[in-house]
Amino acid sequence: MRCLPLILCWLATACGAAATKSTHPTTGPAPAVPRDDLARAVPDPGAPTGKIAVKDPRHVIDLDIIRIRAGESAVTASKELFDKATAQYQAKNTIDAMARFRQLVREFPDSIYAPSSLFNVAAILDGQGDYKGTVAALLELVQQYPESRESVEGHLYIAALQAEHKEWSDAAATLSDVLGRKNLTYADRIEANARRGYVEIELKHYDLADTFLDDAVASWRAAARIEDPYYIAMAHYYRGETMHRRFAEAPVRLPDDQLITDLEHKRALAVKAYDRWVESLHFKHAYWATAAGYQMSQIFVELWEDHVKAPYPTKLAPAGRPTYVKEVHDRVREHLTKALDGHKMNVELAKAYGVDTEWSKSSEQRAAAIEQMIAADVPASWVTPGSPAP
Repeated sequence: MRCLPLILCWLATACGAAATKSTHPTTGPAPAVPRDDLARAVPDPGAPTGKIAVKDPRHVIDLDIIRIRAGESAVTASKELFDKATAQYQAKNTIDAMARFRQLVREFPDSIYAPSSLFNVAAILDGQGDYKGTVAALLELVQQYPESRESVEGHLYIAALQAEHKEWSDAAATLSDVLGRKNLTYADRIEANARRGYVEIELKHYDLADTFLDDAVASWRAAARIEDPYYIAMAHYYRGETMHRRFAEAPVRLPDDQLITDLEHKRALAVKAYDRWVESLHFKHAYWATAAGYQMSQIFVELWEDHVKAPYPTKLAPAGRPTYVKEVHDRVREHLTKALDGHKMNVELAKAYGVDTEWSKSSEQRAAAIEQMIAADVPASWVTPGSPAP
């Protein structure tokens, strides 16, 4: 987001101070336009857009039964028991399946099937909605088979479950343990750091979140190739969200000099958030592209509201308030137009990917609401300082 128009120059004059330098660039790139940036995120022709996974880190990824291909030297008894347990699971006889998986772990703890059996026990418990039982089974897997691939996946899954249940501190501790493991791939580190960044945002530790999210980006850059862009796109999205949260929490205060400073500070945070969301778009992942597209559009609404609801300057005479309100609305009306065009483009982006995400659905709803806001942006119904949000 190269620049965002502001009312600062006019505001300084209205307050009786010397006019400040305009924040509008006289040369260089044009102001950010969500519609145009989102149009560039449309998938390439021929890309398998319909097969792109649409996952949400706030909802766990479905556990599934792991199937092992055994070599000729595999222990026949444990293989047969594993196959029978899997068959019972597929037949929806989950009680018998879980008993057989448990039997395998008990009788053949050194079998190559043992870690998968514990993982599958967790899968069954998860399918039954038994959160505590699922975590307990996964912890058993992590502790008993720390060198197995299933152990790494189970460890990450514990953190996902804890985050889903909003147990943020527990999730942070689990991910700290995950990142301390020696048998992580680059993909594992990207996922763990992306998840940790998300968790730290929910804990309002924004600087710490940035550190982990930057580590995810560093791991991605160090890897020779990462097939699935999900977690690196997630990391970039939440890098934008750290700035967005700072933006949302930044105050707009009087006196007049402070008002100008605060509005400029919010503008700068919005710029950083926008630019980071654009980076997430580059990975062309359906879920995260539409998530970024929603936020890139909606932040213009938030900027609009910050300006039209900012306190009246103390040096502004009451008689000048109507003129002040008109000037503010005239100057920031384009924020609503950009937001509307961006949300509409985000809906089209989802269609181009062949998916329908919660973000594209929300963009469709927001577009309808913004159309009403634009229609109501007339003198008789202008939002003024201290008035409720539209």
